[in-house]
Amino acid sequence: MLNDNHDRDASARPLGNPRLSASLADEAAAVIQDQLGLTLRPTQIDAAGGLLDPSIVELPMGEGKTLSIAVAAIAMVRAGRRVFVATANDYLATRDCELLRSVFQTIGITAASITANTASAEKQIAYDADVLYSTLRQFGFDYLNQRMDRRSASANHRHSRMTMDVLLVDEADSVLIDEARTPLVMSSPAVTGETDTAVACRWSADFAKNLSANVDFVVAADTDAIALTALGHQKVLRSRMPAEMNAMTTTQIIYAVETALDAALRFRRDQHYIVAENQIQLVDEFTGRGQVNRTFAADLHQAIQAREGVAITPPSMPIARITIQEFVACFAHLSGTTATAWEDRREIAEVYGLSVRRLASWKPSRRIEYPAQVYRTEGAKLDAIADEIQQVVAAGRAVLVGTRTIEKSEQLSRVLQTRGLQHVVLNARHVDREAEWVKAAGTAGQITVATNMAGRGTDIPLDASVADAGGLHVIVSEPHSAARIDRQLIGRAGRQGDPGSCRSYWSIDDEILDHAYGTAAADSLRHRLGTSYSESQVRQQLRRAQTAVARSQRRGRRQLAAHANRLALQMRSLGLDPHLDPICESR
Repeated sequence: MLNDNHDRDASARPLGNPRLSASLADEAAAVIQDQLGLTLRPTQIDAAGGLLDPSIVELPMGEGKTLSIAVAAIAMVRAGRRVFVATANDYLATRDCELLRSVFQTIGITAASITANTASAEKQIAYDADVLYSTLRQFGFDYLNQRMDRRSASANHRHSRMTMDVLLVDEADSVLIDEARTPLVMSSPAVTGETDTAVACRWSADFAKNLSANVDFVVAADTDAIALTALGHQKVLRSRMPAEMNAMTTTQIIYAVETALDAALRFRRDQHYIVAENQIQLVDEFTGRGQVNRTFAADLHQAIQAREGVAITPPSMPIARITIQEFVACFAHLSGTTATAWEDRREIAEVYGLSVRRLASWKPSRRIEYPAQVYRTEGAKLDAIADEIQQVVAAGRAVLVGTRTIEKSEQLSRVLQTRGLQHVVLNARHVDREAEWVKAAGTAGQITVATNMAGRGTDIPLDASVADAGGLHVIVSEPHSAARIDRQLIGRAGRQGDPGSCRSYWSIDDEILDHAYGTAAADSLRHRLGTSYSESQVRQQLRRAQTAVARSQRRGRRQLAAHANRLALQMRSLGLDPHLDPICESR
């Protein structure tokens, strides 16, 4: 476990021992019933009690984790603690805070929420609240900002003072596992010739279009790294370049071209990023949402900007950084809840020192899980999905189809359009319609095609007629990088004892094979599977690929945590701040 209290706020309140007494639980239940018209169930109270210990509570989907967190927060504040609630995204942070504001106010507790768009003056007020909702990344970036403010020691500069006391994490596997693959890095524009950079990026993007794989460049089978061949080098150096590139060295020019190739071959629009308002906006693989304030590493972001023909921003240099693992170690108390943590309980125990406690549903599940269907090609799979959608909506039910990327959601949308099936597509392009479309997703005949945006924290209310007809039907259109993410999507159906059903659709073309083995090996495997086609063999290979991807990501998170610990020790031994000072690392 990471155990570094170096950055914990010494001004934190005296730490009381929170306890969820029967009287406090009754008081919270009464206020929730009065203010929200909701009944607090025994499983929710049990979950709230579990959150008062350092643990992850696994509560089945649809059981009301939001209220459990609220009750735990009330108990913490009553014990004199300050509580941060980290949710999976800005939408959920705002929604949950607004939903519970009247509950907190009635009990005499102040609550607030902040998002990536919250103004600085509003943050000053929000950080004084007893309970503050946001994303872990937002808390982390505000923490780094505070550290930089303190270092500047400006007497006239007033900054938010974060009390690193209690952190309650909603959707804990998403926040502590999936997001932990990427450190929090704050950057500022590097001192460079902005015009020269833009010219070099655009020239390299255009030049790369004329290069041929295995002739001018090669792609490493194991790492996907791209390198120019001797012939590629010659082509670059014999080419006419803009005058603005005359000062660049040969190494810099080769690097610019290889980066342009990397941008063109490994990163796809509407999968890894979208173009919005003349900007490149990253798309989070696990949430399906656009990430406004995040960029690709090194010079890759500028290469993608050049490829897409949008404005090229100056290269940036990191000025502050911290890993998710390091950041949560700054809190005096860490706990969380989710519906899908059991598969990763060993990693959670190893990295965060937290046990995973499973709670049963308050009602038996009525969800019907149909056997997965397997197809030779992506096209055949999409046609079969459209057939099933047509049958389900004809029966007066609603359908939610989960896709892994924006590109896939729009591909399926085109198939549905050819069938004359009315539907909505919920992805990072339409985040402003999210609440409206989710609310309508359980109405009769409604077809919702969505990326992972609809996979977490999403409660889809069912019309009575839909429930009578069999409830919401969920379709998983391809395997995600971890089986628990598939489970999150499936969990949209049959919540709280409602009727519902689900089915997964797989094909030899699914990209999980590429992610597990690399493009060349995946294509070779597809050829073998297609030549001697066997549904059972395809199922087995896709499951193996999903397991391989999850294992690789787990290994990457462990390496990141170990590296961060080693680097922090090295830098502190030299009297340096590992989060703010330029990296000083021995090899």
